[in-house]
Amino acid sequence: MNKGINASVLAAEFNFTVIGSTDEPILLPGSLKKHDKNSLLWTKNVENLNSIKAGYIIVNYEMAPTSARLGVTYFITDEKARLVYAKIMNKYFDSEDDAFFNYVEEHKRNTKIRISDNCFIGKDVEIGDGTVIHPNVVIHSRTRIGKNCVIKTHVSLGTEGLGLELDKETDQLVKFPQLGGVILEDNVEIGPCATVRRSALDDTIIMSGTKIGSLVNIGHNCIIGRNCILTCMIVTSGSSVIGNNVFMGVSSIVKNGVNIGNDVTIGQGAVVTKNVPDNVTFVGNPAEDINDYKRWSKLKKRLTEMFGKDL
Repeated sequence: MNKGINASVLAAEFNFTVIGSTDEPILLPGSLKKHDKNSLLWTKNVENLNSIKAGYIIVNYEMAPTSARLGVTYFITDEKARLVYAKIMNKYFDSEDDAFFNYVEEHKRNTKIRISDNCFIGKDVEIGDGTVIHPNVVIHSRTRIGKNCVIKTHVSLGTEGLGLELDKETDQLVKFPQLGGVILEDNVEIGPCATVRRSALDDTIIMSGTKIGSLVNIGHNCIIGRNCILTCMIVTSGSSVIGNNVFMGVSSIVKNGVNIGNDVTIGQGAVVTKNVPDNVTFVGNPAEDINDYKRWSKLKKRLTEMFGKDL
């Protein structure tokens, strides 16, 4: 919406209690990373609430402040803040009018990239020189691909994540719109049938030199560091962060919101449910430091020898 949303009208429409000024129009969705006086945000975390310097913030009553801060207006609701935010985004911002227009022919005119047959490229896509795109690739809008990347067949870049919130009044799941994008830096390779989901509000980022195998799912808001190797059938759940020089074995999984450090090895089939420091190897389900795993294995063996298999 070019003219924006009148903040006082929006407050009345969604029955907000308002602390602060409603003089500024709401022009765009905001995030913790990117927001200004015309942004609309939501949060359920007090620490995040205090870090927001400007804009309109949707919060629940238990988090509501007693007074306004300069440049910040609080929209207080008795519903889930995320649910209300999703309803507003769906009504005023989540426009997919251009979702099915294919701009592939425009990119094929660039002789410095190679695009094979049966590809779809959406609006506002950037592709760097030297990049090769194999057949049957789908690249959704707001995707930026760096130089010398290789995108193998049947890859999907920028598809929506499965963000949903239950509206108890209607007993229906409400889509949390995915309005962000995807960034692939230079020299990234994406294997066949992999999916990189666009961010909800910012960007899902795969940094330079990283190689991703087949049947991998990169969740929304994820950040994958430099020179990582993600083999095949791997899942990085939403908002997880992978450091630099990380190797992930076949069928390993990272829980949403988990951070993995630099120079880490994640073993085959590992399920990472907690943050991982630098320079370690994690194995198992739930994944743990391999040295702890080995110690427990030795102890288990001794106990089994002492007390039998029924231990």
